[in-house]
Amino acid sequence: MQLSEPWTRQEASASGQVFEFRLWALLTEQSRGMLHVFLPLADRGIDALVHRRTDDVYIAVQAKGRSALMDGEVHLVVWADSLGNDDALLVSGLITEGGLGPTMLVVVERDFKRLAELSTWDGRPVYSMGFGMNPRSDSRWLPFLIPTDRLAERFGFAPALELTEPARDWRSELGFLGESEVIRLLAENSELNLFRCFPDLETSELVVRHMTSGRVLGIQIKTIGVNAAHPSGTVSVLASSMRPSAATYFVVLAWHDDKRRFDDQCLLIPSTELDKIARPRGKHLSFDWHPGSDRTELVHYEHSVDELSTLVAR
Repeated sequence: MQLSEPWTRQEASASGQVFEFRLWALLTEQSRGMLHVFLPLADRGIDALVHRRTDDVYIAVQAKGRSALMDGEVHLVVWADSLGNDDALLVSGLITEGGLGPTMLVVVERDFKRLAELSTWDGRPVYSMGFGMNPRSDSRWLPFLIPTDRLAERFGFAPALELTEPARDWRSELGFLGESEVIRLLAENSELNLFRCFPDLETSELVVRHMTSGRVLGIQIKTIGVNAAHPSGTVSVLASSMRPSAATYFVVLAWHDDKRRFDDQCLLIPSTELDKIARPRGKHLSFDWHPGSDRTELVHYEHSVDELSTLVAR
């Protein structure tokens, strides 16, 4: 189906969303999943975090798509107060029928503010600039323009470093319940910005970005079911997908199915320390957890769920 009319001003939000999802799909396709996209659960200034899995780097991205050219160029007008992350990448391009234009702008916000024209609109400072689909050799933006079919290169993706992706396990309903609870607990802390992956390709399924420091933490969430007759449960991690990282933690919750509530305690475990408590069981690394017990090797990781958002913020 082709669009019969250009995008209108009233449809600007929809066209922006189209650009974003085409951008995320393009990065995923060109990198074969090694650039893993996490989308925010609340709009707080960053459109996505892109996890470069080859070296465990998280890249903050702001996407600015345009649906039409003005005088043969993509024109950007960006509010100055929306550019609060100097190290974030600003990515812009043209929406075309079924895809994106042949040239993309990829520039860190620090350089964008240095090179763009600064003016005011209704008393508010704005930055403006433009670039064509066939860039001029004398353009100040030339170092930041790249053919769309090579976009992943600007995110540091090198095909030679591609990793072999293991098979994934299906998540249970109990697991989804635990994920939703962790998101609720962390969302109570205004210092934290939460991102979910689409799709789920790696150990981290939730990413937390500190609003002030910009530091990022990846989280894998595990949930066990317990009751009076079975007060402990087994936590299992697929060994082939386990890649320890200083930036990745495990959060474990316990759901009391007879009381229909979560336990007051949780585990917060650095992925680099999982091998201290887990043992190989078939294809998995596993350990048992009895909430509230005094198992020596788990005491160090056990915390009140009320502390979780504070601990993650630290």
